Amino acid sequence: MGTTQKMSKKSLPFTLYKTLENHARDSDIEDDDELQDIMQKLDDLNRKVEAFKEKARQKRIGKANNVVSIKHANSK
Repeated sequence: MGTTQKMSKKSLPFTLYKTLENHARDSDIEDDDELQDIMQKLDDLNRKVEAFKEKARQKRIGKANNVVSIKHANSK
């Protein structure tokens, strides 16, 4: 799969991709154009999922940086 990002939790598209890849390698399913098309779509979807997850992480970090500890604020 073209994604080189370290994933903390595996997304459904990634899991499906790896499962199909294993079945094709074990000759359980035919590695044909249709399978390659499905795997490409799963790869694209996984990239979108990872980008969304990263955006959510950045948003959480941004919110965390806006929080001021009451103890810290009172000591000023």
